Amino acid sequence: MEKTLFSTPELAQWLGVFHTTVRRWIEKGTIKGIRVGRNYKIPADEVIRILEGHGIPLPDVVKRYRERQKKERRDVASDTAFGGSILQKLLVVEKIEAPAFICRRSSVLVGNQVFADLVGWAQTDLIGLDMTEIVEASSLEGLVAFAQKRVEKPDNGPSTHATYLKTRRNGTKKAILTAGSLDHMGDVFLLIVKEV
Repeated sequence: MEKTLFSTPELAQWLGVFHTTVRRWIEKGTIKGIRVGRNYKIPADEVIRILEGHGIPLPDVVKRYRERQKKERRDVASDTAFGGSILQKLLVVEKIEAPAFICRRSSVLVGNQVFADLVGWAQTDLIGLDMTEIVEASSLEGLVAFAQKRVEKPDNGPSTHATYLKTRRNGTKKAILTAGSLDHMGDVFLLIVKEV
């Protein structure tokens, strides 16, 4: 799974400066960053812009992200039936009042605040999170099988799965996940959570 957010110490190391310098640049607006608690995270696209702007070769972890982005852009561009941007489709999760999140294969793309509160993660930290961090492994296999069926038969209705959600505080919560696919995005699916 590719990282999508990087810490100030990571960027500082690649630039050869102190992490406090990177933090100061974010606070001044020179670098785009996302505040997470008392720290900042820098989106991968911003890391690429900064490193390339300084002529610094991209570290492997950043290269993998860029290659994945290029592939996804090619995939989206080749889908003539695709209506609206990926971002517009992902923002549907914010309109859902129940805990909900959207995944691609075994990675979380986005989760609403209600879901983030339920599992004890910050909403920004959910982005790119591996599903094994929030769903029991036995249920994950069923969800992956569901996603594969969605690619083959996208017109099927939603499916439900009983599972245990893992919380960040090392607890578990029994839940029913209702999963449905997003239009014209076969391997992307929406999961709505109902606590049991």
